[in-house]
Amino acid sequence: MKLLLVSASAGAGHTRAAQALEETARLSFPDVTMRHVDILDFVDRVYRKTYAGGYLAMVDRAPELWGYFYEASDRVPREGFRRNLVRAFDRMEFARFRAVVRDFAPDVVLATHFLAAQVFPPKERRKIPFRFGLVVTDFDVHAFWVQPHADVTFVATEELRAILAGRGIAGERIAVTGIPIMPAFAARHDRRRLRAAYGIAEGVPAVLVMGGGSGVGSMRGAVEAALGAGRAHVLAPVQAGIPALERGASRADEGGRPSGGEAARRPGDPFPHASPLSVVAGLPRGRSGVNPAGRQ
Repeated sequence: MKLLLVSASAGAGHTRAAQALEETARLSFPDVTMRHVDILDFVDRVYRKTYAGGYLAMVDRAPELWGYFYEASDRVPREGFRRNLVRAFDRMEFARFRAVVRDFAPDVVLATHFLAAQVFPPKERRKIPFRFGLVVTDFDVHAFWVQPHADVTFVATEELRAILAGRGIAGERIAVTGIPIMPAFAARHDRRRLRAAYGIAEGVPAVLVMGGGSGVGSMRGAVEAALGAGRAHVLAPVQAGIPALERGASRADEGGRPSGGEAARRPGDPFPHASPLSVVAGLPRGRSGVNPAGRQ
């Protein structure tokens, strides 16, 4: 069997979900021939920069504006001239992508972004009769995920199944599977051993600050607020090329690093597929006055 995985680099979540499916398939079905492609690699530079870069810039710098567009666009368009025009444009823009699909000739296509569903025609009109599955990577079903051309849509919860069915997708074409995660995160580990390995004393709260794979949002502010909550170990992902994370970690380091904390991944790290974790602070602090633990 040949499996094609399709993601889109509009944020990191769609790509990571596809990578999780890829690794799981390699472990479970070693004889499957696989290929993982980013659909935005096959469009012109202006389209890619506008689509991916515009999304990240808006989420990072104008989240309220992004929220407005999210809500305003959350309507399933009716069939008609406008929707057919959009599909025609997508098919022209993604002609190179469709050529890649034809050359690979997959038996199954799994997409972790809805763009592929807008490019593919219904199964009866596909030149290659592959089965097409759409993997929803959110805990919500925006109208963009309502794609009648998908043979199966995979969702995280029963609630999302009901929402998707209410938006016109037949119940037998919806599967509740959860959101794909890397196999490493499914493994169980000894908490005491990990605390000792990362220099986190027993009884001291450990706060993990995350901003997605692209580090959007006020990561520095989040780290400083966690530091100001009192004595706690604050762990933040340190990724090259994401200034917000690097600035937040370096600012936290001004007060000193706790014993045993390291910025680099340790040898034998039990989370080989996770971003490296840096223990950036573990000292009593009280300058912020903001206590993130005070909210559920």
